[in-house]
Amino acid sequence: MALTREQIKAKRGVRPRVPVEVPELGGTVYVARMTARERDDFEFMVTGGKVGMPTTPKNIRAKFCTLVCVKEDGTRMFEEDDAEWIGDLDTNVVQAIVDEGFRLNGIGVNALEDATKN
Repeated sequence: MALTREQIKAKRGVRPRVPVEVPELGGTVYVARMTARERDDFEFMVTGGKVGMPTTPKNIRAKFCTLVCVKEDGTRMFEEDDAEWIGDLDTNVVQAIVDEGFRLNGIGVNALEDATKN
């Protein structure tokens, strides 16, 4: 059965999410699959807008967290500016979120390391 435009449009904002237990915070954070627009934003951050040309993105893990952390209802938890203070959190907290976000979004585990090598 072929989907209609309206059926596809109705799925905007519906994306898989999983709970990630973060013992250092004493609770659970929900991590979601990015939208196509968010994925483009992330890739732009990593490449500096140059296709295939990784840069050394500053505070990229925290910025990634702002894209994938959601509330229980699936709406974004953080604003882009929140990356400033998220970057000051314990590395284990941020990395737990990044690891699950990478898994959900099909991003290679070496993506950030590869981007910072050049």
